[in-house]
Amino acid sequence: MSRNDAWKNMDTDPVAEKLPLRVTSISPQKKRNDRFSLFHDKTFLIGVSSQTLLDFSLDKGTELTHSLYQSIKKAEEHQKIKDRAYLLLSGRDHASVELKQKLLKKGFSAAIIEDVLQELDDKELLRDDRFAKKFAADKAELRKWGPIKIKQALLKKGVGKNAAEIAVENATSDLEQDQICVDLALKRRSRFLREPDLFKRKQKIYRYLAGKGYTSDSIKKALPIILEKLNAE
Repeated sequence: MSRNDAWKNMDTDPVAEKLPLRVTSISPQKKRNDRFSLFHDKTFLIGVSSQTLLDFSLDKGTELTHSLYQSIKKAEEHQKIKDRAYLLLSGRDHASVELKQKLLKKGFSAAIIEDVLQELDDKELLRDDRFAKKFAADKAELRKWGPIKIKQALLKKGVGKNAAEIAVENATSDLEQDQICVDLALKRRSRFLREPDLFKRKQKIYRYLAGKGYTSDSIKKALPIILEKLNAE
């Protein structure tokens, strides 16, 4: 959100239209004891966290000007975005672009999101290389994805090409790709055996393994072994 947009939104804010107003009372909120409601007489002005209350030295008698009001709102949104980001990161690591997209979908300000992401990056809580390494290892070992599919997924999540390639190489270089292709195909033997035509059967196996992200070389090495084992069943 640009500064002009912020002031435009302020004009449609019923509280902003009445400012400046003096804070006459501050009450803790019933459902969240770490948050407080600011009032002018019986008019609710804004809800703030205990940290915002301290940061802006808010107290009875504080004059809530347009400038102070907008600064408080920005600080509150910054904290909401940071809390949401921490919640997402507590579940699993995220690429910076992926995290940004999720925060944008929540309707948060793009400018403040950038500030939060920079803060997280400065604290080394948001590193694309670390995310890419863990993501690639999980997909290769647990989901049995091939290198092509892993790289495409990383790029889609916003990881840079170089970081994605390094992560994929580290995750798959020690794995026997052709043997994994054999194992994956044999797990679906009944499906492939339903196709009596050998040429069409080979095509189906190839398409399946290519869809899992394996290279043509790995699939071609695995195909003769797969067909031999299928025929032996």
